[in-house]
Formats: sequence, C-alpha cells, structure tokens
Amino acid sequence: MAMPDVDETVRKIKDLEIQGAQTIAKESLKVLSKIVEEEGFGDRFKEAAEKLKNARPTGVSAHNTISFVERKEEIEAIDATLDYLNTAKHETGRLAADMVEDESVIMTHCHSSAVIAAFEALMERDKDFRVIVTETEPKLQGVQTAKELHGMGIPVNYIVDAAAGLYMWAADYVFVGVDSIKPSGVLNKIGTYLLSVAADEDPETEFWFLATKDKFDYDNFSDLEERSPDEIDEHENLEKEHELVLENPAFDMTPWSKIDKLITEDGEMKKHEVVDELKGSFRL
Repeated sequence: MAMPDVDETVRKIKDLEIQGAQTIAKESLKVLSKIVEEEGFGDRFKEAAEKLKNARPTGVSAHNTISFVERKEEIEAIDATLDYLNTAKHETGRLAADMVEDESVIMTHCHSSAVIAAFEALMERDKDFRVIVTETEPKLQGVQTAKELHGMGIPVNYIVDAAAGLYMWAADYVFVGVDSIKPSGVLNKIGTYLLSVAADEDPETEFWFLATKDKFDYDNFSDLEERSPDEIDEHENLEKEHELVLENPAFDMTPWSKIDKLITEDGEMKKHEVVDELKGSFRL
C-alpha cells in the first residue's frame, strides 16, 4: 500500500525542508499517529516506522521516540511522546538559564530549540544578555536563529563562521544544541568542535551543550552524515571545471574534554552519568 505522507515526510527530512532533531521526531510521530488511527500497529506502521527512523543518519531523536512507541504499541504513547518533546526542551532551557550570570554574552551555532528555550527563559528572568550568532554554513541555519532572537527583542551580533575564534574573547558562554550523545562525546552541526577548541583556549568562556534525553544514542544508531556537495557554493565550477574533490560533512564530534556542561531536562550530567544512562533505553 502506498504511503504518500510517509514518503513525502522522508523526502522533506532528507532535503532539510524539515530540520532540527525534535522537529523531525515530531513530524514523524504525527505521520505514524495517522497510520495507527487508520490501521493500528500492523505492517504498514512497521514499514513506515523503519523509513522514518532511518531518514537521517544522525536522527537519534526520531529513532528513540519511534522505537519507544514501537515497544509500547499504544497510540497514547505517541501523544505522551509529543508532550514530552514539547515540555522537555523548556525544562532544559529553564535549568540552563538559572545558571547564567546577568550581563552575559552568549555565542551560539546553528539552530537549536533547547537553546532558543534557554534564551526565552533568560528573557522571562529579565536578565541582561546579548547573543553572537554564527551563520552556520553551508545551509545558513544561523539565519533562522538570528531572526528568532531579533523577534524576541534580544540584541544579536551575526558573524561568519570563520570569525567565531576572533569573537570568542567576548563570549562568556557558548550554547549549542545536540544531535547525538555518545560515550565518546557529542555530535552536532559541523563547526561545533572548532568552537569548543576556541572556547577551551579562553579560560573565561564556558562551552555548554543543551539537550533533551531523546538525544542519547542508546542504540549506537547515529553516524557522521556526509551530505551532497550541491550544498556548497560554486560546487559545479569547483567539481566539474577544476576537478576538485568536494566534501560536505554535516556534523562533527566534540569530545568530553572540551565540554564544560551538558544540561538536560534532568539537570547537568557528567560523563560517567551519561555512560551509565546509555546502558539503558529511551523512556519518558
């Protein structure tokens, strides 16, 4: 049986029309909810679940939440998981905001719903702060972040990625989101590792990852995704006319030695606590 909603959702995820780990998970769960309402947890659901879980190599949030629903086989589990995704990021943001000093400068990279939630919480607490936003090549996800923060009334400095090291001296914190948490470190948008190296060189800058626990890679599912060189500017000229080999990795790994804090909805977690958590499975 054809699954137009599923196939179209998978296409949008692969083409980055749907992006952001939790957004991918939410949209996937909504599609599965329709299938369950029509046909239950039969073959059509199982086939759709596999397609959606594997739409992105770093889609840990979708993988975890769909796997949880598969284990439960209850439509109430889908609703509960969607509620979790909506509330956990706000709790993570609230906890992070409580740890931030007033009159701070915070650098951020790419676009993270948990990081946005932290900025919202800082606004609610009437803390004075400004944000340095990197453009985040090659898809310029930093543009979305900068626009959202401007709409919230937050002062923003928007910089190119290559300027991040230069501006690190001004940052009290670096806040970044998470795509996948592993025993060896944290996967996030390409460029995150370099920011952690620059922050590590400045004793006055703390490097924080903000994540909900659906980002824990319990099943060792995630991998560093290599995306099409078509996303790179001048790719046709460089590849065809100059015969260059173009590479476009979408993510990198930041080791625990470069991370000052990992904050989840349950609070700050140390490396040994993460390793213990990863021995289990995702649960609400």
